[in-house]
Amino acid sequence: MSSDSRIPSLAAVLMAAVALLVGCADFERGPVSADAGVPPVDGGGGDGGGAVSFATDVHPLLTTGCQSCHRSGGAAGSTSFLLTGEAEADYAASSSLTDSSNPSASRLLRKASGAGHGGGTIYGADTPEYQTLLSWISGGAQP
Repeated sequence: MSSDSRIPSLAAVLMAAVALLVGCADFERGPVSADAGVPPVDGGGGDGGGAVSFATDVHPLLTTGCQSCHRSGGAAGSTSFLLTGEAEADYAASSSLTDSSNPSASRLLRKASGAGHGGGTIYGADTPEYQTLLSWISGGAQP
């Protein structure tokens, strides 16, 4: 069997896997503009059935998608957005990055969708997770 140069090396595969797993970065990088093609607010909850709760709907998304870097000692541990895993403390950190008068321009949502986020897109605009974040912010970012 001959070696095929089109097959990625083990090192390249591992580097790509690490990059996908990290998926987080500095919430303080770059300007955030309100015109980056964010879809309009749908006005409803993430699943179309009522208000979105931070503790039930949003916090699990942040602990899964963001906390691995945005924690003390994490790759983005020197930023102002730090997650502890405790919903009450994480609500305070998260809600400070929202703007319910212009939800799509909220720093939390924009960074999660990749705008100015060194870690790339965590939740793209076409994902249910993005829609949950958008619905939560649109509903006033309530606990």
